[in-house]
Order: sequence, then structure tokens, then C-alpha cells
Amino acid sequence: MKAEKISGILLIDKPKEFSSFDVVRRIKKVFTKNKVGHFGTLDPIATGLLIIGIGKATKFFDLFKKESKTYRAKARLGITTDTYDITGKIVKKAKDFNVSFNELNDALKSFIGETLQTPPMFSAKKFKGKPLYKLAREGKEVKRKPVKINIDYLELLNYESPFFDFIVSSSSGTYIRSLINDLGELLGCGATMVELRRTEIGGYKVEHALTLDEFEAEVKNGKIFNFIIPVEKIFPEFPKIIVSPRGEFLASNGALVPAEEVLKVEGVSDEYFKLFNDEGKFLCLAKPELTKRAFKPVIVLK
Repeated sequence: MKAEKISGILLIDKPKEFSSFDVVRRIKKVFTKNKVGHFGTLDPIATGLLIIGIGKATKFFDLFKKESKTYRAKARLGITTDTYDITGKIVKKAKDFNVSFNELNDALKSFIGETLQTPPMFSAKKFKGKPLYKLAREGKEVKRKPVKINIDYLELLNYESPFFDFIVSSSSGTYIRSLINDLGELLGCGATMVELRRTEIGGYKVEHALTLDEFEAEVKNGKIFNFIIPVEKIFPEFPKIIVSPRGEFLASNGALVPAEEVLKVEGVSDEYFKLFNDEGKFLCLAKPELTKRAFKPVIVLK
């Protein structure tokens, strides 16, 4: 397939034992003329939704970072590992423990809401410029600053001791491994993650994603472009604004666009608007400046 300059996002169902960057490298081999990146890392042990940004869509990384994420996880009570998942070294094992369904359910529910979470040592978080996982592999442990997270939803699906499955919807930056480890400490018996699958990021769901095999098949038959969501259709919740030629010039240069340069507004928002010229070209994402009766570009798509 001939590589082209394009901008949009691609939904991929990441397989187990692949890093997020492994997936990006596979996509990049096809879209060689474009910048390619992902919006939110998944550990190699995890599967599920990975949003790949292509071309100008990579400019939206910070916005996707703010989107809540939903996971289905499987965990095991009774053991604690250094990585907080089943791939790690067992550092503690409970000889005898007896946790009922209600006790486990109540403990899980106690994490709902805004809390502080300490990132695991085996993570991509950096300490003095060096990823924590590299320090962890050297046998070093450093003090990590707790991060504010928010868990919107938690549901215990089933429990057959010592294994249990649950669904969690949380803010960006939440480590499900850390949540499970903290749960184990709360119950006093330890716990570690066995499986993790990301099912949703914002309004995008894994059932609409392609596996890597499906991606490569669509590339071969020349239909992969049918699965790329164009950059102008990202964040459909943000209203569309059509601006005048002068408004286009200002928006394209990151300058304030006065309200009098607006030809048409399709909706209301107190957050962001998508600015287009009268030919339908997506110019920028902008915030309303009510006191100045203008729109301030925040992501410009030159």
C-alpha cells in the first residue's frame, strides 16, 4: 500500500506480551510519512484498547490523557509481587486467609472517589530523569510521590478464592496494579494482578478496534483508510464553528479569533470548539474567551 500523509486515529486491540511501542512500530511501518504515537500506555501483560494517533492527530495527546479509562481486571489474593502483577517476583505469601465476597466487595468499594495512589516501582514514571522500572531492575527503590486519582466506578464481577474479577473506570494516570496491591494491603492478605484488559477510553470502545492481524489484512487489501477516524471527527462532543477568511488566517496562526469573524456556530460549550473554514477544513481547537468575545486557539493544525 502506498504511504500517504494522513491525520486521524486508529483503534487497535493490543495483544498480550506486546509493548505499546511494539504496536506503534508496526503501525509506523505502514504510515512511514506520518508521525505515529499512542494515547496511553498498556503494560505488556495487558490487552485491549490502544488509540494510535497518526499525523496531526498526535497533537491531541494531552486531551486524550485527560479521558477516563475502563478496564476489566483479574487478580489473585494471598500473594504480593514486586511488580504488583503475576509476572513479578513473589515477595510475600499469606499462609491462611479467609476473605468473604462481601468483605472483598466492601474493600473494593472503599477505593471509589478521589484518592492518592503511589506509582509502582516497575513503571515508566521517572525519577531524576530515569524511568522507575530501570531503577527497579537494578534492585533500587526510591520514594515516589503519591498522585491524585479518581475512581468513578468499581464492580466486583465474580470471586472464587483466591481469584476475583472486577470492572473499574478511573481517571488517567491510575495504575490498576497499584489499586490491586493497595487492596491486598487493606485486606491484610496481599493481592496481585493476573490479567488486565482496557475496554474503553473516553467514548472509544475496544469492540470497534482492529487486532494487529486484522490491521495488516486491511493494509494488504487497501481498505485500512476506512478504519481511520479523521482528525476533524475526533472529540465529536465539541461544537463546530465556521469562520471567515480573516478568521481562518488568525486561527491558523494561533491568534485570537474575534466573535465577528464567526459565520456559523453549531452548538454550545464552555470547554472547546472546533474551528473550520467555509470549505470544511479543520483549522484548530479553541477555547472561548468570553470577556474578550473571542476564541483562543489551543491546538493549531497547520
